[in-house]
Amino acid sequence: MANLQSLFPKAVNFFGEKRNPERSLWRNVLIVALEDAIGKGWRDYGIGRGYKCERARAYFLEPNRDFALVCQYAGFDHEYVRKKAKKYFEENIKWQ
Repeated sequence: MANLQSLFPKAVNFFGEKRNPERSLWRNVLIVALEDAIGKGWRDYGIGRGYKCERARAYFLEPNRDFALVCQYAGFDHEYVRKKAKKYFEENIKWQ
């Protein structure tokens, strides 16, 4: 499985970027959402797990204002993140 760093840059700093705790917080929100979408950390297995992952992927793939706002707070373009997430899911996730 590909490294999550290939989808999101470091949560804390880009090269030459000043530290911004709020931006780091929202970047970490996106990272946790991505981990949910790939099933990392789910402790329960079975039907419920697949549904949870599917809903977490939908957060990235289906246009919604919350996602756009979180990306804005993180300093990312939501369309670019959506495109990269879609590509990542297509290459690394077996759809059920």
